[in-house]
Amino acid sequence: MTEPFGHEKLIVYQKGMRFAVVRSALLDALPRRVAACDHLDRGAESILVNIAHASSTWSPNERIVYLGHANGSALECAACLDVLVAKNLLAADDGYPGKSLLAEVVSMLITMRKTTANRVREDHAQYRTKKGKLFNHEDLDVYQVALQLVAWLEPMLMEFSCSADLRSKLDKSTTAIVLNIAEGNGRFTGTDQAKFYGIAYKATIQSAALVDLATVNGTDGASHVEDGRELLRRIAAMLTALSKVAAND
Repeated sequence: MTEPFGHEKLIVYQKGMRFAVVRSALLDALPRRVAACDHLDRGAESILVNIAHASSTWSPNERIVYLGHANGSALECAACLDVLVAKNLLAADDGYPGKSLLAEVVSMLITMRKTTANRVREDHAQYRTKKGKLFNHEDLDVYQVALQLVAWLEPMLMEFSCSADLRSKLDKSTTAIVLNIAEGNGRFTGTDQAKFYGIAYKATIQSAALVDLATVNGTDGASHVEDGRELLRRIAAMLTALSKVAAND
C-alpha cells in the first residue's frame, strides 16, 4: 500500500476534501453560474493546496503564509455561499453544511497558525463569534450591507437597459466586495487586512460607476436604483474606516 503524504493525514485536509465534495454537489445543482461559483471552485482548491504546502515546509514564516492563504480561501468560500443565498440561487439550509465544514477548517487553521513554532498541529479551538455566528466577518455591519447590495442587484439586473457584459461586470464587482471583506477580516496581520479592505473599496467604487452606466438610458425603478447607490455609499464609508483601523494595528 502506498504511504500517504503527510498532509493527507491531517484532519483539516480531510475536512477540506469533504468541503470540495460538497462544493461540487452545490455547483452542479445551481440553475446558473455567477461570479461566486467560479470563486467557490478556485477557493476550495486553494484551501487544499495551501494546507499541503504548509504541511510540507519547515520554515515557520513560510508556514504562516500558506496557512494564511488557506484560511483566506476558506473564508472566501463561506462568503461565496452567502452571496449565492443573497441571490436566491441557494437556500440557506442547503449552504449551511458547507459553511459548518468551513468553520471547522478555519478553527483548525487559526490554531495551527498560533502553534506554528512547532511542527504542524491540529488542536481544535471553538470558532464562534460574539453574536453566535460561524465566522467573525458575519458580525461586521459592512459585510451584512454588502450582502444587501448583492440581494438588491439580483432583480435589478433584468431592469437595467444595458449589455450582458455590463451585467456580468456588475455581478463580479459586487461579489468582489463581499469576498474581500470576508477574506480581509480573517487575515492575520493589519497590513493584510487593510490590503483586502482596499480591494473591496475599489470594487465598491467600480460598482457605483457600473450602476451609473447601467442606468444611463433610464430605468423603470429609479427609486430602487437610489437604494442601491445608498448601499454603495454606506459600504464605501465603512470600508474607509475599517482600512484606517487595520493599517494602524
